[in-house]
Amino acid sequence: MGSTAPLSNAGLAGIYQISAATFRARQTAASSAAASGTDQASTQVSISAAAREAAKNDRPRGLALPDAAYWTRQDFPADIMAEAQARLDERRAAPGIGDGYLPNSVSNLPLLPENQALLDQFKAEMKAIGHDNMDPAQNARFNRLLNLTVRVQLEGWKQPMTEADAQRELDISQAMAVLTKQQEAANPSTPKPTADAEASANTPAIPDMMAGWKQRWQEAGLKMPAVRLEPGQSMWTAMAEKAGIGATEFVGKARDLAGSLRGEALTQAIEQFISDRYVALKANAAGGQATSATGARPA
Repeated sequence: MGSTAPLSNAGLAGIYQISAATFRARQTAASSAAASGTDQASTQVSISAAAREAAKNDRPRGLALPDAAYWTRQDFPADIMAEAQARLDERRAAPGIGDGYLPNSVSNLPLLPENQALLDQFKAEMKAIGHDNMDPAQNARFNRLLNLTVRVQLEGWKQPMTEADAQRELDISQAMAVLTKQQEAANPSTPKPTADAEASANTPAIPDMMAGWKQRWQEAGLKMPAVRLEPGQSMWTAMAEKAGIGATEFVGKARDLAGSLRGEALTQAIEQFISDRYVALKANAAGGQATSATGARPA
């Protein structure tokens, strides 16, 4: 789940900087225009020399990139690069509608209490700094914390984390983005042909975001419970519930598995657990219906 930009997932707020020189130039121009406005017959606006000079020398900076040296770095320690490559090697293409890859591992489950406390600590520090703080060091710290919160939210269900652990996960995701870019540059892909009108007509207006997972489970011979996800809901807890597994039991089992498995192996084990329980639930339901039907028959 690597990210090529520091504000990665889907709707995180950017931090914008406003050019002070441009602002001053506009104020000066507005003052000059107001002064010249007393002459009703005049249609020209007088702009001061200071305003002209400020406008000429100023260059809009737009969206600043806090801590740019980190976000643009191309090398990380050997252990980080090795882990990033290992996770890339485990990636499974997301079949079905759309491109991209399925996540390497299970994520977004309820956090451990200590990790929730760490997340709250990050949020409190971000609030104290303020999203519009233009001090470079504070701006960079806010942005870094924003990204660390994402890492804790994704990985904090498994085992206790520190800020250093969250930073390591962020480093790995950045290294994955670097390696992906390098690999794409070395092996440019052939552009896909444009779909014809018939194919476009058969494409659903609202894509099935579970399409890749459904095909993955089907290929593995697993039975996936049908779920309708609500915003913010975990796919895993939703499927577990449909398989008759309570949230406490499921998260406990997932954490036990995470103690000895990781990445793709962990994902497969949890998928197998849900599938087995779902099959058993359906079998029990079918058996109960058969028993009821048999008992209802006259002797």
